[in-house]
Amino acid sequence: MDTDEAALPINVRGRQVALGPFLPAQVATYAEWLQDPEIAILAQGTFTARTAEAVAEAFRRPGPDSVVFAVYALPDLLLIGETLLHDIDHRHGTAEFGITIGRKDYWGRGYGTEATRLVLDYGFRFLNLYNILLLTTSYNPRAQRAYHKAGFHEIGRRQGSLLLQGRRYDDIYMECLAADFLPPDPGWFALPD
Repeated sequence: MDTDEAALPINVRGRQVALGPFLPAQVATYAEWLQDPEIAILAQGTFTARTAEAVAEAFRRPGPDSVVFAVYALPDLLLIGETLLHDIDHRHGTAEFGITIGRKDYWGRGYGTEATRLVLDYGFRFLNLYNILLLTTSYNPRAQRAYHKAGFHEIGRRQGSLLLQGRRYDDIYMECLAADFLPPDPGWFALPD
């Protein structure tokens, strides 16, 4: 990554990952990840060749109802993904969650699970959310396991809603409630007793 690691703004450090604001300089890396059909299909449900400019435009307009974090592997602060809460509704205390681990060599090793738990902690602790929803797919059991470990549970399916390579797959809806969530240790911060 071109950004000086010492200058990276880090909001929280977990055991395996750190989260910080997603920086404009990181958009090109994210756009590069989405050029890999496997990553794009897992992240977006389809593969659409998007230019770095199109991806940058989407990140330039996140709006007040979104927060996007860069995911760094510790201890080296290597950028491995991005995660976000979007469609944040402060009145009703709801939001939707998303994550992409763009470095395949970090898949299946707990980085996504920890990043998910840290974002849930942020949403419940600082945004005072009550319910965080996500949408995943039946062809991504690794993501389903990670989400379940982080605190999500399945609430329903839209059967056969995705068509890939001539086969139909389900959209899977999962949620996590603030009352059921166990914050990670370490989390964003600990209040003194």
